[in-house]
Amino acid sequence: MDDDEDLFGLPRPRWSHHEIAILGGADEDDLAIAAGYLEVAELAVRHWIERGPNDGLPIPILYNYRHGIELTLKWLIRLSARCLVRSGYTQENLSPAKLNEKLRTHSIKKLAERLNRYLDLLKLPAPNNRIDDASLALLTWLDSEDETGETFRYALVGHGSNSAPARPSQMNLNFYEQVNEVHKIARLLYAGYSGYLDAFEQDQIEFLSEARQEWEQEWQDWS
Repeated sequence: MDDDEDLFGLPRPRWSHHEIAILGGADEDDLAIAAGYLEVAELAVRHWIERGPNDGLPIPILYNYRHGIELTLKWLIRLSARCLVRSGYTQENLSPAKLNEKLRTHSIKKLAERLNRYLDLLKLPAPNNRIDDASLALLTWLDSEDETGETFRYALVGHGSNSAPARPSQMNLNFYEQVNEVHKIARLLYAGYSGYLDAFEQDQIEFLSEARQEWEQEWQDWS
């Protein structure tokens, strides 16, 4: 490696085993990937806060938060759907293949509304039976800023003659206040709702398993 390559390269980790990354496998799902996007966003925004404004960072920061939220919502919807199927719900086809079709969207608003509907169908106790109004309003705002998942990725959105600048007018805004609210809703969905629903699913599995064992025992006693 010559000096130019050293100049443009990244610093090597202190230990050689830190050079290895593990990708994929059975444990990789939307929530696992969401965690990475949210961590990258938080590291970048903390850098922005601590080292002074850098106007090249806000759009990538918002993209990482937005995509992390999108993946978290999809994970929560899939988990809720499993719980509904396990409880005997049959009013909608919630097979994994059909659900994948339903989730082919980048709309944060549509995903949040679907999650709220599934939470309501699960008949969870309030306030855990829906995304609260303030959080839903923030998610709706985030969706309005980037409905298709393109606005935070490109300077131009659309195709061909229909393409247009993503941000045609310069805006001066309090980015800290904005991104701090996005950060809080991202953490609420990732750590709060996911933890609650994961515990609900485990309780549901245990309850149904115990009920099945009791039924089998009663059947054996009767026969």
